[in-house]
Amino acid sequence: MRRILTLLTALPFTLLAQTTWQVDVGGSTLPGNPDPYYAPQDLVIQLGDIVEWDESSGTHNVDGRTQTFPNNPETFYSGTPQNTTWPFSHTFLVPGFYEYHCNQQGHSLTQFGSITVIDPNGVQSYERPNNIVLFPIPADDVLMVALNGCTGVVRGEVVDLNGHVVKSQRLMDARTNPFDLSGVAPGQYFLLVYGSTGKPLMRAFVKGS
Repeated sequence: MRRILTLLTALPFTLLAQTTWQVDVGGSTLPGNPDPYYAPQDLVIQLGDIVEWDESSGTHNVDGRTQTFPNNPETFYSGTPQNTTWPFSHTFLVPGFYEYHCNQQGHSLTQFGSITVIDPNGVQSYERPNNIVLFPIPADDVLMVALNGCTGVVRGEVVDLNGHVVKSQRLMDARTNPFDLSGVAPGQYFLLVYGSTGKPLMRAFVKGS
């Protein structure tokens, strides 16, 4: 009986044991190189675990700021691609779903990732956010459109409050697409994402400067 009580007493400490997860950071947009990447791209970890990113090639950073991804429960950020010191690590103390990317020019098309942080003593369930995530909000000349499972996506349209289409371009599912807003006046707009069914999904956003 004493041994059983000892094991039961030790169980919570076992569940809360801290683990460090390694993510390789590499790739380049230059010809002849693999596309920019994080490997593994998606992690499921426990509350209190550490994620450590280490760069093996190229110039990169880790941007999980809430100003970039408003749905993130907290911010993590390694600094600009040129000033990041590797390895970069972050201890996740708030449960939930996190997204991040590299904001070196052109890298976020392929270099993005997610981290799901689970509280082993809680009863919450964590799901990916909406299948369309727009950032940053307000946007300037580029709106990032992250698509997660919008099967058959072919294009997106920016529509003003009067229903006029002011911009249109191709989009691809399962990646973050930069949507060109240059020439669009500041104000409130809707992004309509069209798939093979022809019925669009709609998200509101604000164009800043």
